[in-house]
Amino acid sequence: MPGGKIKITGGLLKSRIINFKKTLLLKPTKSFVRETIFNVISVDNNTKCLDLFSGSGILSAEAISRGAKNSTLVENNFQTCEKIIKEFINLNITNYKLINDDVINFLKNNTNNHYDVIFLDAPYDSNIIEECVNLLDNHNYFLNNTYLFLEQSKRNYNKNLINIVTKSHNLLKDLSIGDVSYTIARKRN
Repeated sequence: MPGGKIKITGGLLKSRIINFKKTLLLKPTKSFVRETIFNVISVDNNTKCLDLFSGSGILSAEAISRGAKNSTLVENNFQTCEKIIKEFINLNITNYKLINDDVINFLKNNTNNHYDVIFLDAPYDSNIIEECVNLLDNHNYFLNNTYLFLEQSKRNYNKNLINIVTKSHNLLKDLSIGDVSYTIARKRN
């Protein structure tokens, strides 16, 4: 399949391009949504991000461009991981860790659950997103978390995800645009 291009919308790398291999499962977060995320979520040189189902790597690139300390990207497709590495080298992004693993396996076995910002953008045509939210909750990722970004299909919007998240977080945004629903939540103090 031909490749796609996506622009970073803000920060030091604003307008720089990330190239990605277009596939049916890879759906980089739209620029309008990314701008909304980073208008709501504060990142600074202490912010540590976790990017689950990282795909093109655009959410981590945006966070790092805007000043995040680092990002851990989890992606199960080896070729996609190779592409992220190549693109991050081109952008001179070095403050990241890329883990080629299944997200469920990672969440169950990862010993570091302290991430300020968690991006969760799972494949739409699966029930894996609810399993991920439950694991994030049950494995105490939400205890040390400040912000959560959750993207899901508007057609298959799962209200139960919101019920789980709102046990510990306040909803800042829960909106839809096109075929995408996205939620931004902040941990209650």
